[in-house]
Amino acid sequence: MRKFIRSALNLFLVAALVGVYSCQEVEVPEPLTSDLELKSKTMNTFYSKSVPVGNGVARAWIQVEKNGDPISVGINLSGKALMNLPEEHAVYVLELPKNKGHNFYTHVLFDWNPGGHEPPGVYDLPHFDFHFYTIPSEEREAIPFMPPPYKDDADGQYIPPLYVPLPGLIPEMGAHWADVTSPELQDPPLAEFTHTFIWGSYEGEFIFWEPMVTREYLLTQPDEVFSINQPVAYQKDGWYATDYQISYSMKPNEYTVALLNLTYHDGQ
Repeated sequence: MRKFIRSALNLFLVAALVGVYSCQEVEVPEPLTSDLELKSKTMNTFYSKSVPVGNGVARAWIQVEKNGDPISVGINLSGKALMNLPEEHAVYVLELPKNKGHNFYTHVLFDWNPGGHEPPGVYDLPHFDFHFYTIPSEEREAIPFMPPPYKDDADGQYIPPLYVPLPGLIPEMGAHWADVTSPELQDPPLAEFTHTFIWGSYEGEFIFWEPMVTREYLLTQPDEVFSINQPVAYQKDGWYATDYQISYSMKPNEYTVALLNLTYHDGQ
């Protein structure tokens, strides 16, 4: 099984390295409404500008308490965003509103993989990758390409249980870490890939968290919350998610992918 997982992870990275070069540039329209969309006695939700995706739009958001502490961060895709998607690999960047949530989460980079990627029978399904970053876009864009056998490294206390780094460094994204117990990576697979959770780093520092979700799974209109493996310690002061959400809402007609229950931890 270890040999299969190793091969699967290697193929996953090679395919991702190829796909990242065919990014689709997207014109960013005005926000759907004001940045402050939801206001209540206990929390506020602030939205990014929207970008066109398929026949619909996407926009990111951050929800904060009255004292400014972030509660959750996510992205909404309107119902029609899953229709008429590009036939080529496409990348979209959504900047979160400035000075919200203490600027811990800065932007969301998500990409559409219409043909998925290798290995065959595992990740070769049409899917989205949703990267939630804690560094500025300018720093992310400066991340270079490093081919395998390069592997990013990190102090063991900061690595969640059973996660391993994939070989290579994807430019303008970072290194990806996968859970070797994911059902789709077993030999034989315990389940078809529908969603999984990736950790991301650069030069040993974790900088993004990534739910990876198939289009087919989103179309089932799920309403699910999944736990996130936690490390023993965290590298810098900040608000880290204990769960992630994949859901659909009929009113409004939209899909949501979000990091939930953001909890403050001191960096060590």
